[in-house]
Amino acid sequence: MNKRFSVFEGLLGRNAVLAQGMVIAPIVVCCTTLPRALIVCLAFALLTFSTVLIGSFYPRRLFYAVRVVLYAVTSAVLFVPVNMLCLYLEPQLSGSELFRIYLPLLAVNSFVVLHSELYFYRRRRTVMCAALFFHILGFCLTAACVGVVREILAYGTICGHVVDMPLLLQGTAAPWAGFILLGLFCALHRRLFPNK
Repeated sequence: MNKRFSVFEGLLGRNAVLAQGMVIAPIVVCCTTLPRALIVCLAFALLTFSTVLIGSFYPRRLFYAVRVVLYAVTSAVLFVPVNMLCLYLEPQLSGSELFRIYLPLLAVNSFVVLHSELYFYRRRRTVMCAALFFHILGFCLTAACVGVVREILAYGTICGHVVDMPLLLQGTAAPWAGFILLGLFCALHRRLFPNK
């Protein structure tokens, strides 16, 4: 375990997306506007916190492979009400790739399956919940920043409100632009937190 552990490190220093490259596909493809980014954040937060918390009660004496399967099954079961909530909040996205492909991927993301065993379950449950909260907040901050920048550049709006943009770069709504923008954010993160 890291001797310099802090429950806040997941917010910026050990950000799951920027520092560790986890769960990037939903951000790259789906976070083209702030409202879409907020739906991704909501789904990630509910699924991740619930799955990791429930998984912390599974016995450690079970084989690792069995525990991983249990995490995936737990997350898949929890995905059903989370997906229904997201559809209720944003019904016009029901046919989009966000709901057909990328929200279901959040149910079995590497953060839940791998990071839980190697990082969260080595701590007391109260400390684990606090650290998990800040890791989720770090993911949501990254997703929201990507969504805001892409919405401004591609559509000249923020949450549908027009901002004064002299030039729109509609290509920034495409997945390749999401990769480039996320790469720039990762480079900035590496510059600000070189030892993480």
